[in-house]
Amino acid sequence: MKTKPKFIHAICIVLITLFSCSEDSPLLDPYQNNNSNNNNNNNEVTYTIADIQGTWLRTGGNHTGNIGMVIEVTDNDGVIVDPIDSGFEVDDVKWMNILPSDISDFTHSELGSDYNYYSATLDFESENVILISVDAGGAGNYQEWTRQ
Repeated sequence: MKTKPKFIHAICIVLITLFSCSEDSPLLDPYQNNNSNNNNNNNEVTYTIADIQGTWLRTGGNHTGNIGMVIEVTDNDGVIVDPIDSGFEVDDVKWMNILPSDISDFTHSELGSDYNYYSATLDFESENVILISVDAGGAGNYQEWTRQ
């Protein structure tokens, strides 16, 4: 009869362990600003498509002739509203099909100066600064943008 207390004790430990475990947070909808800019388990900030919405000014990169260009992001596309002397036109879609790929990274198609689209990565450096890396060599494959 001495095994009953051990068995009951083991069952209690299992039940306590099961009930003390917390449920993982539900997956965030990347197209909705559910918990924008909250910390995840790695103390990194999580960004969603909603965080990209708005007006962005090109403030840096390796094509100085395009610094000062302004883009307006609506939904999954970034449209040029001020091309400055870049050679682009107003209403050209500079960033097309922006999609989340990680907690602060997004993929998109980047309109190049040759009017072809190239795959690119958009990465939040902070809430108001993004860096773009285009998967093609040459001027403009590195860009810095600041929220307006």
